[in-house]
Amino acid sequence: MQRPELRVVQGETVRSTLPPLTGLLMLGLGGCVSFHPAGPIGAPSETAQSTYPHAVQVEEVQITDRKITNADWRRTVSAALTQQIGQHVERGEYFGRLISFPAKVEGNDVVLKFSFSSLEGKRTPHPGYIPGALLTLTAWIWVNGPIYVDKYDLVGDLLIENAEGKALASSHKALDVQQNTGLWDHDYAAFSLGSVQLTQLVESLLKDATAQLPCPEGEPCESKPD
Repeated sequence: MQRPELRVVQGETVRSTLPPLTGLLMLGLGGCVSFHPAGPIGAPSETAQSTYPHAVQVEEVQITDRKITNADWRRTVSAALTQQIGQHVERGEYFGRLISFPAKVEGNDVVLKFSFSSLEGKRTPHPGYIPGALLTLTAWIWVNGPIYVDKYDLVGDLLIENAEGKALASSHKALDVQQNTGLWDHDYAAFSLGSVQLTQLVESLLKDATAQLPCPEGEPCESKPD
């Protein structure tokens, strides 16, 4: 049987090509990676069941995760999330209209105050990936067997206040997820890991808090047909 050709580079003898199997196995050898999900916040999965008939303003998002010590990162991500959540709220039709700074809320308008005390993500190789890929001659990979295990620990709060700063509704939600990720999954090569999960957290906070929100006296909230 013909052996792979050898070549010498800078005094080292190496094989001219890597076997295809070796290259495929390298997919899951990235080691353990920790990261902070930072969006972008996607579109809502559905529109709100009812619309509060006045304007809303999204105050600058607060990131209070103590593990995030980079002040520049906090400011940049906070500004981006504030804009993205505003778009999410508008597309979800939770309120009559969205207003932005420097416009001010008045009358029965409300303010949304989001804060995130945990934005933690971690990716590790799946323990079954290497033996599974070897035993199945890489079929494990092509049938979307797990390559990574992705873990998310996301915690957020939403406070809704009226124009005078009085609390009208609030919500606290935590998303603790561990999921397997294979070659064909959306998160496998995502440049923004945790974007989907963070969007789910934001949507959950909005649904919970707005469901508590009382309609202005004498003004029914606009219910939507099923």
